[in-house]
Amino acid sequence: MRSGSQDDNPATILAVDDDRAVLSLLEQVLQEAGYRVLAADGGWNAVKEFESSREPVELLLTDVIMPDLTGPVLAERLRARKPDLRVLFISGFHDADLVQRFVTRRGFTLLPKPFTVEALLRVVQEALQPVKS
Repeated sequence: MRSGSQDDNPATILAVDDDRAVLSLLEQVLQEAGYRVLAADGGWNAVKEFESSREPVELLLTDVIMPDLTGPVLAERLRARKPDLRVLFISGFHDADLVQRFVTRRGFTLLPKPFTVEALLRVVQEALQPVKS
């Protein structure tokens, strides 16, 4: 099980949300849980963070709907560079068709906003679990 606090080499998470209050909360909660966190306030800034990171990013935690680059498009771009990148979507927008097309059918997890700290940490931990072959 990968977690920040139980590992000498904590997982690196790229957290992306255009709402700075949500982004700040994600960064604080994940850092307090022991994860290494890169924070970006939009899709294009996330691409820059991903490309300049010294540590390999293991998990992309991103909002679905953002004005500059949507979460699903961001995930596709980053997974083209790192196919084993884990992806976890968060969204306050609950359009069933959107969720089906961009999240569920592609095997990704969606954590609906608002969420509790416990729920966030649980799905992050699940997303970082080794893939069973």
